[in-house]
Amino acid sequence: MKKLIIFDCDGVLVDSEIIAHQVGIEALARTNYSITLEESLKRFTGLSGINERKIIFEESGIDLPEDFFSKTCQPQILKAFETELHPLLQEVLYALHQQNISQCVASSSPRERVVRALEITGQKIFFTDETIFTAQQVQKGKPAPDLFLFAAKQMGCLPKDCLVIEDSPAGIEAALAANMQVIGFLGGTHARYDWYQEKINHYQIPVVYSAQELQALLTSRKNEAA
Repeated sequence: MKKLIIFDCDGVLVDSEIIAHQVGIEALARTNYSITLEESLKRFTGLSGINERKIIFEESGIDLPEDFFSKTCQPQILKAFETELHPLLQEVLYALHQQNISQCVASSSPRERVVRALEITGQKIFFTDETIFTAQQVQKGKPAPDLFLFAAKQMGCLPKDCLVIEDSPAGIEAALAANMQVIGFLGGTHARYDWYQEKINHYQIPVVYSAQELQALLTSRKNEAA
């Protein structure tokens, strides 16, 4: 078992990707940028708002305001979270907490959204303000390794002693670039597409499809290390 387990938030701790993408699609349509839900999941899952804006500008010439996602999308996403959001790894977090295994969050989403998502799903109790890290704290978001390296440094751990739980190609690439071990988690609603699972399996990393499978794998690794 690694000394620190780093969790992504959207699509890993909370089943939020479908909710957030749908809100984003509707907001983008009002700027004359049209994209389907499936295509949005393919292209933007795991990316920060900065990187998403850059891609949209490069392909369409639409220059979204810097605060487009924070001011236009964020309030609607948080509103939808209140009634639609569900936890994905509550039992895993509890088990790690009981074993005194260090854990933190490293997410591309805005801090307000991450904290509120954890509060709504009852998972905030497993983290403190000092163990929640977001892309706003680093120069480059995922797929760059900056966020994971920053989280590890703040938690007092070397990259080689970290295990990342991720659901997106951008997150997996960031973890690998940080020289951290990574497990692909495909328990979110958005990860049920065959093409999505094929994309994650392409990285040839361990992949699990539920909280129960993740817990079993973590337990197995802990027993092997004992």
